[in-house]
Order: sequence, then structure tokens, then C-alpha cells
Amino acid sequence: MSLCFFISGKFFAFGQLFFQVLVPLPIIICVYLLDVRKGFLCFFIMVSGVYLIFQNHFFAILSIQLGLLGLVTGIILKNKFPFIKTAVLSTAILSIISLLAIFVISLHDENVLNGIYMNLQIHMDKSLKIYEETGISKEKIELVKESFTTVLNIIKTSFPAIIFIINFSIVSINLFFSKKILGLEALKLSTFKTWRLRDECIWVFIISALMTFLFKYAKFQQGYIIGLNLLIIISAVYLVGGLAIANFFFDKWKVFPFVKVLIYVLVFTSPIFLILIIILGLVDFWFDFRGRKDRLRPVPNK
Repeated sequence: MSLCFFISGKFFAFGQLFFQVLVPLPIIICVYLLDVRKGFLCFFIMVSGVYLIFQNHFFAILSIQLGLLGLVTGIILKNKFPFIKTAVLSTAILSIISLLAIFVISLHDENVLNGIYMNLQIHMDKSLKIYEETGISKEKIELVKESFTTVLNIIKTSFPAIIFIINFSIVSINLFFSKKILGLEALKLSTFKTWRLRDECIWVFIISALMTFLFKYAKFQQGYIIGLNLLIIISAVYLVGGLAIANFFFDKWKVFPFVKVLIYVLVFTSPIFLILIIILGLVDFWFDFRGRKDRLRPVPNK
């Protein structure tokens, strides 16, 4: 089934992202219902099939990554942890494996990362040609070109954070479907609109922000990259927190579904709205917009 999802993602362009995201799902279910050995057999068949069919090293590496994600998530799932803990543990382990794999490969092939960046540049150039064919003015084309260059530079310095965020997204989607298919009561997930980060997370944001700006000022590149990646990861978490707050007020004010969708589209297409939602999630530490602290505070005995 994992092999079918992977192949479908390659041959059906309209569903490529959907199918490939679900590649780990059959392996997760196999590990959970049967055992790790059966899950590993499913993983081996999927990876071997992908390599034999496509004869492409990149596809083989991608299938290994997605297969390992299924194996690791399935093993952790058997411990019956809550949803968030399972997702974070799986993501952390997979991200470490991914980064170690890239590091080991880069020791033997120094151009591996450059190859990835070149592929991204090729895709961006194709997108730029599409913009040019639509008859957009040269000024806007130059603006789009500068934006693509900025995005590529950000990717080069924040590669670990991007891997973490992508892994977390894929793990969360597969856990959601696993919960529905297997009826896993252990995967408890609080209502999204009331979800809130632990107060201690604010220190991660403050420290990573200080590291980023101080090391950039001091021109200490390694420290700057570590700080930037931590800042991106914790900002992504606060983005989720900000969306939870927005969802809370959408329900409270009975906002029309069309307006909700419009706002969500603006958040993910406009950097300004994206930053505003991150700030909303961040300042909730001080303002507690939903009054959760008051509700959770124990009532004194009279």
C-alpha cells in the first residue's frame, strides 16, 4: 500500500502531495497491529519497489525517509502516548536521522546539498517563466525574482528547521488518519481552539531570538544558524498557537466560513499576516486572550 501511495504521487500530479504524505500510514498501521518485523518488511518492499521502478537515487532516499517515518511513528504509537507527545518524539528522532544522513552523505559527496539547491533553483526558474508568460510587468517579475532568491537563501541557512517542520506536518497528518482508522483513544488531542503552549516555551523563543541577533551582529555564523533554526521552529509552534486563538474568536463571534477561509489564505500567503498571527500566539503568554489561566486556577475552599 505504501508503494502504491508513492507511485500514485508520481503519476497523478493533482494528488502528488496528498499521496506522498500518506506513504508512512500503511507502515504505521502494520507496526501497530502486527509487529516491528512485519512493519520493516513493508518498509523494505516499498523502498525496493521504488528503486526498481524509478531507478532514481533521489526517489529512493525520499522513500527511505518516509518509510523510516512510518516505522518510528508506529513504534512510538505502541507506547500509547498522547497525540502531541507522539508527534514531537517521532519528529525529533526522524529529524536527527535525516540530518545525520545528510551529513554522512555530504562527507562522501560534497555536492549533495548543492544538488538539492540546484533542483530548487530549477523549479523556481520554471515558475518564473510561467509568470513571464502571463504578461506581468517587468517590475513585478523582478520583484518575484528577488523573492525567490530570498527564499532560496533562507532555505540554505534554515535547512534543519525546514526538515523538522515538514517531518512534524507529515507525522501529524498520519497520526490523525491512524487515530481515525484504528480508533486510538490514547491519542488524546485537546480542542484546537483551546490549545496553548506551555509557559516555559517563551524562554526558548527569547533565547533563540537573542542567539540569532547577537551572533549575527558578532558575525559568528555557526551560532547564528543554530539560533535562526531554533527561532524558526519555535515561531512555527507559536503560529499554531496564534491560529488556535483566531479559531477561538471565530467560533465566539460566529464568523462566516467564507471569511475564515479568506483569513487563513491571507495568513499563509502574506508574510505580514503570518507574522501577526505568530505575534498573537506569542503575546498570549502575557494577555491570556481566552482566559484559560483563570479557568484552570483552583477555586479556594470557603
